[in-house]
Amino acid sequence: MGLLFPNLSEENSKKVYVKHMLRVVIVLSVTALLTWYGKVYKPKPMLTTVNEFAVWIFPHQNGLSALAVLPNDNIDSNAVKTGLRIWISPPDSLLAFERHSAARYRGQNILAIGDSLSEQLREDMLSIIDSTGSLFWLGPLGKELVGEDVSAELKLFDGSLQDYVFDLTYEGNRLRFFGSQLALDSAAKEPASVSVIMFKKELFIWNGYGEESADFSSIDLDSPEAMALVSYSKATGLSAKRMRLREWEPSDKR
Repeated sequence: MGLLFPNLSEENSKKVYVKHMLRVVIVLSVTALLTWYGKVYKPKPMLTTVNEFAVWIFPHQNGLSALAVLPNDNIDSNAVKTGLRIWISPPDSLLAFERHSAARYRGQNILAIGDSLSEQLREDMLSIIDSTGSLFWLGPLGKELVGEDVSAELKLFDGSLQDYVFDLTYEGNRLRFFGSQLALDSAAKEPASVSVIMFKKELFIWNGYGEESADFSSIDLDSPEAMALVSYSKATGLSAKRMRLREWEPSDKR
């Protein structure tokens, strides 16, 4: 029997025991680390300062809100180095939106488009601007702020800050935001890659407005947790997809 089951020497027995215990310690340590990471550890949000073109659109009170993050300007002839953030009809609290989404961008400047800028909203915007940055309302929209790669244009109708049409054009793709029914009725019926009806939660029109041949497929945003992301990459071009904004309340001010 000794040929089949050789007796382990005392020295070999100690080595086997040590190896066994080492494996047990490693397994228990890995299990404890995974449990702590999954149930206890709360990682800090990743703050994005280097980005491609992206627009987040989500429900806000009686309509929609949008965060447009312009791509980094890699042109050395000007001072625009990081993407400008443009809030279109921003929510009451930007920080509340950040807590429920993956959109945590930081940079030098923020520009707001809308009919008002509350004190809470102003404080939120200032808190997420670099120390050398600036907060702008309704402009400017020139190359000194948006860079060479993107063009932006804001049109107001009847002198009302709510009746606006805001255009963003990047790589030949136009995104058009309508602030009111008056603006929608008054604006020229020009083709657009994306048209966003900011005063209606249920409409997000993709690839055209006012064109008989346009593709009027839409993304449903009438749910409080619905969100759309429009983005651009050199590999895939302009794309849009529906996402979930977990536990978001359109009137959230927390």
